[in-house]
Amino acid sequence: MTFRSLALKNIRVNWRSYSAFFFSSLFSVAIFYIYYAFMVHPDVVNGQMAAASKVTKGMEFCLYLISIFSVIFILYSSSSFLKSRKKEFGLFSLFGMTRRQLRKLVFIENMLIGLLSTMSGIGVGILFSKLFLMGLGTLLELEQHIRFAVPVKALVVTIILFLAMFLVITLYTTMRMGKGQIIELLQAHKQPKGELKYSAWKVVIGTISLLLGYALAVTMTIGTFLVVALPIIGFVVLGTFLLYSQLSVVTLNLLKRRKSLFYNKSNMLIISQLGYKIKDNARILFTITILSAVVMTAMGTIYVMQNMGKQEMKKTPYALAWIESEHTESFQLDRNEIDDLIKQYGLHVSEEGQLEGYQFENYHFALQPNGREYSGYSDFIMLISQSAYNEQASKGKKMELGADEAALLFTYYDGNPPQQGTIKGNVGEAELELPIVEVRVEEIMNNILDWNYYTVIVSDQRYEQITSQVDVSNRFTIHGIDFTDMKKSAEMLQEYSERYSSDIRDTVEFSRDIRYFEFVQYTSLTIFIGIFICFLFFIAAGSLIYFKLFTERDEDIAMFQGLSRIGITFKEMKRVIVTQIGIVFFLPCAVGIIHAFFAMIALDNLLMTPGWLYSLIVFAIYVVMQAIYFFIASSSYLHSIRKGTSVA
Repeated sequence: MTFRSLALKNIRVNWRSYSAFFFSSLFSVAIFYIYYAFMVHPDVVNGQMAAASKVTKGMEFCLYLISIFSVIFILYSSSSFLKSRKKEFGLFSLFGMTRRQLRKLVFIENMLIGLLSTMSGIGVGILFSKLFLMGLGTLLELEQHIRFAVPVKALVVTIILFLAMFLVITLYTTMRMGKGQIIELLQAHKQPKGELKYSAWKVVIGTISLLLGYALAVTMTIGTFLVVALPIIGFVVLGTFLLYSQLSVVTLNLLKRRKSLFYNKSNMLIISQLGYKIKDNARILFTITILSAVVMTAMGTIYVMQNMGKQEMKKTPYALAWIESEHTESFQLDRNEIDDLIKQYGLHVSEEGQLEGYQFENYHFALQPNGREYSGYSDFIMLISQSAYNEQASKGKKMELGADEAALLFTYYDGNPPQQGTIKGNVGEAELELPIVEVRVEEIMNNILDWNYYTVIVSDQRYEQITSQVDVSNRFTIHGIDFTDMKKSAEMLQEYSERYSSDIRDTVEFSRDIRYFEFVQYTSLTIFIGIFICFLFFIAAGSLIYFKLFTERDEDIAMFQGLSRIGITFKEMKRVIVTQIGIVFFLPCAVGIIHAFFAMIALDNLLMTPGWLYSLIVFAIYVVMQAIYFFIASSSYLHSIRKGTSVA
């Protein structure tokens, strides 16, 4: 029998152990190929796909991330396989295989798996690249679908990169197979575990670290962000590591003292073995927990920002607003031209509105309690009547002013706005000096700089008095119209803006739908790209746990073989195995969700908005994916244990 045939036979025999590694590597290769194939797509390279510039930088970053993650994953997987096959290597050594021959055998096996997963990954990547391009074209809302192509450069780079990766890592892992390790291989799975111990002061430090990290996250504000951000990360990371290595032992010892629980059916086996599984796997569980928290926080943040951004942009009342005034030097929008464009793009007007007011010049106002004074931001601001405001304001926000009172509207204010103050200025020849009894942050009409950045509201009586005193040249009207289709509206307004360049900037506001459409594109593409990265991490993280389980398979088989002699049934064995695997699988997921939840609360504090509820959707998706992987892994591991123990 040649080394090649022996390696092939070993792969077939151990395929259940190799399968998770193979499919995870395959998925990494497929994702890398899909991303790189898009970046070197002929239409992208030739500049025929203008929208591609929005995502190529993000994909380039993802390629580096995939490469780094693949190196770590393959390195860990190779090391795990060596540990899981100690007994097999011991038998080979016993029958005369030298250390050099053993290394050669492992090298051939790993390279065969690497070659197979690389070529299969490229095949899967080519197969699904069309769906990827279709999804990308839909998100970018391109008029024509991105044509299918198989760039030769993408094939060559992917093959060279991953085969080189497998080669270097395989050489590294095989060289670490020392002579002393081989001598003890046959008895490796029979080494006693020893007593589970913990350090009381480490338990205290771990508990305090987690509580401090969570407390700082909940109380963090914009002002304290720079001071507490790094301590929060440090406390949570330290607390998480001690959670698995120390707090888990304390928790299980407490469960052992509850006799009604510990001696109930097979709970004694579950709890006794679980302590060793968690402590032996503390490092990998800690790593997966932190990475899970990072992934869920990142995706949750993007999703929250997208939804909040949409809501914020929709606060602007109209898609198009323009000034109508007596100033002949100002650009005047031609409504007939807009109506022609509306017909050309097949748009329908959903709402129209207007706001009439006067130019409030030489203004100066001081606000309490912060004592800030405002003057001269622009030549004038807008002054409107109470009735005009109430017509535009949403329900529940109506205003009632006294004859000699005024209110002030900010279109934007960072923090809590002041409550009152004084204002003075003039409308034409009419001088005004009034107390400000209320300040609101609201946009009742599109903000057109130098016209209505601030808006002063006076009573109807005062407004009528001003109307009778000043010339009509001081009066102007802001018109607004909205459309049913934001995408077509954005395209129409973009065309209109290109016709008149910067001439319309001072008197026309049309940015809402354009900004909204671009924002949705950017965030949707970020989520779209991020989903693949998260899915890659998810598959790899689950595979790492799966590999860890198989390194302990011989120990579990030996234990259940002994227990089967005293009458344990397969049903009882199944309950023990599934419960233990379930805890090992879902514990990092649960702890990661808790970390991410407090991170999202901290984000809400920074943004001063309740957005954490959106992140629950991300958490739910992650739990569902974890449950699917758990079902597959537990079924495979259970089948392997049953085959090894032959328990009925």
